[in-house]
This record gives sequence, C-alpha cells and structure tokens, in this order.
Amino acid sequence: MLLKGREGAIPASWAWKKIMRFVVVIIAIAGFAALLWPSSTKKTTTTVAPTRAHSNITISANVKCDPDADMLQRLGVRKLAQYTRREIVVDFTEDPLPIRQRIDQPLLDVKVRGSGHTNELGEPQDGCTIPAPVAVVAPKPPKMADASHIDFGVATSVSRLNESLDQFAHWAGYTRTRIFALIEPEESKTKAGIAYVKAKADNLGINLFVTESEDDYLHRYFALVALLEENMREGTRWGCIIDDDTFFLSMPALVKALAEYDDTKPMYIGGLSEGIPQIAVFGMIAFGGAGVFLSRPLLSDLATVYDECEQMTYTGDRRIANCIYQYTTTRLTVDHRLHQLDLMEDASGFFESGREAPLSVHHWKSWFHADMPKLSVISELCGPSCLLRQWQFSDGWFLTNGFSVVQYSFPPEQNDLTMEMTWEPHNGATEESYLHELGPLRRKDDHKVSYLLEDAVLEENGRVTQWYIKRDKREGDQILELSWRKR
Repeated sequence: MLLKGREGAIPASWAWKKIMRFVVVIIAIAGFAALLWPSSTKKTTTTVAPTRAHSNITISANVKCDPDADMLQRLGVRKLAQYTRREIVVDFTEDPLPIRQRIDQPLLDVKVRGSGHTNELGEPQDGCTIPAPVAVVAPKPPKMADASHIDFGVATSVSRLNESLDQFAHWAGYTRTRIFALIEPEESKTKAGIAYVKAKADNLGINLFVTESEDDYLHRYFALVALLEENMREGTRWGCIIDDDTFFLSMPALVKALAEYDDTKPMYIGGLSEGIPQIAVFGMIAFGGAGVFLSRPLLSDLATVYDECEQMTYTGDRRIANCIYQYTTTRLTVDHRLHQLDLMEDASGFFESGREAPLSVHHWKSWFHADMPKLSVISELCGPSCLLRQWQFSDGWFLTNGFSVVQYSFPPEQNDLTMEMTWEPHNGATEESYLHELGPLRRKDDHKVSYLLEDAVLEENGRVTQWYIKRDKREGDQILELSWRKR
C-alpha cells in the first residue's frame, strides 16, 4: 500500500513508525507530568491555611487550640489568625531595679531560627500554650497608702461620675481620701441615679460626697476651691482639683511625692501641657487634667478673695491660676510627673518610653485611647510599681506591662531613655514643642509590630490574665494571652 503525498508516494511502514514515535513521546510527557503533580498539590496546601467557623468567628488552621468563644466575642474578634498563651511568674525584691530589664529568654519566638528543631521551651503543649513560664522580677508592692490628708474635687455630671468610679477606685479606694463632686442639676427621676452612684462608691471603698449646683461647668469648676476649703478637716493638708478623666497610677507614689513639699506654706503644684502651643494659649498654669494641688494655707488665702476671683472672666484652671497670681505671691511649682497629656491620636510612645511611671495621666479616653482601669488590673497582683514596667526579651520583643508587647524595627538600647514621638502634632506644634516635658525624643518607628492590651481580669485564684491583640481585618487578629502569678 502507498500513501499519496505532495512529493509522491511514501512507504506505509515508514509512516506508521513515525506515528508510533509520536504516541510514545505523548505517553512519556503524560507520565512525567503525573510524577510532578502531587508535589504541586502539596505546595498549595501548605501556603493557604484552611479555616474553620466557630460561633460566627473565622479561625485559621494556624490556631491549634480551641479558644473560648465568649472571650473572643468580648474582645470583638471576627477573624482569628493566631493565638498564643504564656505564663509569667513574678518574684519580688526590695533591691532597686531599673524600669527596663533584660530577660535572657524569648517571649514569642520559641523556635530556633534557621533550624527544624526547637529550643528548650519546646512546642506549645496544646497548640497555643508555651509550656515554660517566664520569670520576671518586680519591686515589692508598697503598703496601702493613707491619703486621709488629701481631698479631691471634681465638677462633672452624675452619669460621667458613675463612669469614673471604676478608675477612681484604683487610686482612691480604701485610702481614706475624700472626693467632693459638684454635679449639674438632675431631673427628679435621676435622683435614684445619685443614690446608686453613692452606693457604688461605698462598695468600692471611695469616700464620695455629691452636691448639686445650678452653676454652669466653668463656674462649678472654680467653686471647687471654696468647697474644698469649707470641708477641710483637722488633718487636711492638700486639696486637689481634677477632671473626671484624671487618673493617678499609684496613690502610694502620689503620697510620697507630695511629702517632698512643705504643706505648711502656700503651695500651688501642677503640671504644664506637653505642647508649647497649648501653653501659649492658656499660660503658665497648672493644667487641670494633670491635677491642681493647693496646700491648706493657699486654700485659706483663696477663701478670702473668692468673691473677687469668682467675677473673673477666665475659665476653669486659668481662673484658679490668675486668682493666685493676682491676689497672692504664690507661684506655680511644676511637678513634671503630673501629666496633662495633650497628645493626639497615638500616645504609645509615652507609655512605652521605659521611664519611671507618671503620677497622673489625662485625655486617655478622648484625645487618645488607653483604658487606664484595664491597664491597671495588673496592680492587683504585683502592685502599682509593676504597672508600665518594661522587660526586653532575647527575641526582640518588649513587654510594657499593662500596655503593649512590641517588636521595633530599630530597638532602643538598654539605657536609651528617648521617647518615640508617635502622636500627631497639635496647634502647629513641632518636635521642639514637646522637648520641655517629654524630651529626649526619637522619630516614630512606622514598622514596629504592636500587640496592644485590650482586656485584663483578676481571676478568683489571684492570677491576672491579660489579652494583647494585634488587629488585622484582612489577615485576622493575633492574640497574646499572658497569665500572671506570684512565685
């Protein structure tokens, strides 16, 4: 048989040989592809982690344990990418300690880098819990402070007063201090609200005295001067006017700080704004959010000129300052541990500075957000001197106790006291505008990785549990749970 082609007849046997070679090549290619296909499938499954649904929460396969659904709901987690638990054991000492300490142990990176093996910590025992606890050292907690010689005054509303009691309890509860609140008139149906607030204060160990006033806020604020003077008892040495979001981190530290001053003389003590533009507007005054401290003799001096000062057109803490400046020879004593915190948006650099904790902070639920009562829960276990104490771990993570867990792209050295300028400038402020209160400063680290504290509870067994979260709507939230106990 012959096949006809353009060039003439082609032998049939030659054509069939060519066809057979083609078939063999196809079979060989198909077999080679079949050998490669399983490795391609394996690679895909390792790069894309499957997820599972859990009470309307999407949980990544990277989470090897079963987190508590109610806890995730409370934390507002909708997509969970990672969950890590770690126990921290606290030893106490009476020896002096630096505020920032180094720990020769990793916090999160438990695997040895560049190796398929693990170090002495081992793999998480339940998929989430790192088995070996971290040991840290903290100052021995101080004794409960007796602050019966200090009275506080606040002008607010009954609803805001109710919201403030939990934060007041941290520093005023069971310390024998008194808080005098001047509130705006309430409708009759809210009288029970005042009774409720007073009952709640009693339950928290706060000596609260509530008075209604027809005056507007600015007049009520200055009226606190007269109220504190009229209610001085024999042992009263200081009156302090605060805002309802003024927060003192430690009453023992505050009592110790005031003991440095001579309360038998007229004393006007407070903190300046952190921003020069704010001082340019309001003057060299004790800014009310930081706490305005007036000694007993000065309160008595102001009582004699109260009517004249009440007629001044200045408002709030400016009226107090100008009354003092106009009618006495007392001048402001600046205590740089009292902080107005006129910082916008992100104050993390202030809290993570690795410096001694401030006496007071302000604006923490308005200009920026830092839940001070939650931050301070750790004080129930290891005392107020444990709050904001900082530990630097061998894997580069910094724990600022009660605030954050951070890994910097350019970490500060052990003795570096520069403060990261994380906040937004206000009223035309520059870096130089903040040096008088917060310097030395360093530039913002835009590439640092941050877990921020979002909840903390005191457990029935005396432990404190904290939840630090790195939020990521797209990839999912990462949670670090720290469980604290005493040695």
